[in-house]
Amino acid sequence: MKKALSAILLAVLLLSPAGCYDYSEPDEKAWVMALGLDKGRQNVLTVTAVIAVPKNIAGGGGGQPASGGGGQGGFITVSLETETLLSALELLNAVMDRKADLSHNKWFVFSRELAEEGIGKYFAPIARFYQFRRTSSVIVCQGRAEEFLAKGQPKLEDNVGKYYELMHRGWRYTEFIPFDNFHHFYIKSSSPGIEPVAVLAALERKSPVYETDAPKTMGRYQAGRIPREGGGNIEIMGGAVFRAGKMLGTLNGDQVGVQKMFNGTFNRTIVDLPDPEHPDQYIILEVEPRQAPEVRVQISDGYPRITASLKLEGDIISIQSGVNYTRPERLPDLERAVEEALLENVNNTVAKSQELGADFLGFGLHAKKLFRTWPEWEAYKWEEKYPLAEVTVNVDYRIRRSGLLHEMEPLQ
Repeated sequence: MKKALSAILLAVLLLSPAGCYDYSEPDEKAWVMALGLDKGRQNVLTVTAVIAVPKNIAGGGGGQPASGGGGQGGFITVSLETETLLSALELLNAVMDRKADLSHNKWFVFSRELAEEGIGKYFAPIARFYQFRRTSSVIVCQGRAEEFLAKGQPKLEDNVGKYYELMHRGWRYTEFIPFDNFHHFYIKSSSPGIEPVAVLAALERKSPVYETDAPKTMGRYQAGRIPREGGGNIEIMGGAVFRAGKMLGTLNGDQVGVQKMFNGTFNRTIVDLPDPEHPDQYIILEVEPRQAPEVRVQISDGYPRITASLKLEGDIISIQSGVNYTRPERLPDLERAVEEALLENVNNTVAKSQELGADFLGFGLHAKKLFRTWPEWEAYKWEEKYPLAEVTVNVDYRIRRSGLLHEMEPLQ
């Protein structure tokens, strides 16, 4: 009898149609591509959501260009006054005709004002939320995030989500953009021995950025201070340093490059080196990592002594003066000049990290190996000792190739 009942129940289950009570249609959702957080005007927070307009991205919007705010292009923006970030997602359903969804969110943008007050309390609920993707970028913008997202219109893309993704992906081929996404930011924020660096962004500055036209190395720029005309409205360059969830200061492009060298995410950069024999002209070289950085830490009299070595290589791209530095006897002079230029950036970055009291270079990850147990490592209080550490860095650069010219000849 029991076997018969079991067979009948099994047959009923097999013949029953599949349940659809929890189905979800993609074209019935409002896909949030970016979220911005500001200090609220009428509540605790102003939360701005960038929502994709699929029919316009697919070409059904009458040929309208991508634009923000008005809903005539590839995205619209909605700003809400709420107490918490996730309550804004619930409130968004009261003003949108589709259910809001964060599954494809690319950017979390915090205003600098909010970042300096502290954003740590917003991370825990986001990290727990089932729709959240830890590959999202953490960005600190100059000014209000509300305006930054509304005016940040893509020029080459109709798909705003792809635009956001490609903007941050620039970390792969330039030293000026930090690598850390939300996952790395969250892990570093909760790990003694290293501090996170968020992406620094800003809208294009219309007024003159600098008062003089004296030469400036490109790596000294930050977002919002890039002298330019045209292009997209958004600039991404430099980083925002955090500790315990609070923003402590900013890094320029060169300093972000040094941070990436020590963190193992540096791929390449270009150095404009003043010609030793013609200071008004430049030698342009490419710089790439030759091997992983070497870092050694010792504890002496209770304080760290750090010795690091960066081994790099690259190619000669251009010699404006026409002087033949590619001869074997001249290459060492050129390599030393590159090493001196890079070492200056490294020393400036180390000094900046100690001034801020934030070890964003990750020296503490090497120091914790000296302690037998985790409680001993925590009791050492690396964040208090690091600003007084003695740091010595060596840069070793080798020229591998001299470009596509076999012989240097002056132009006639």
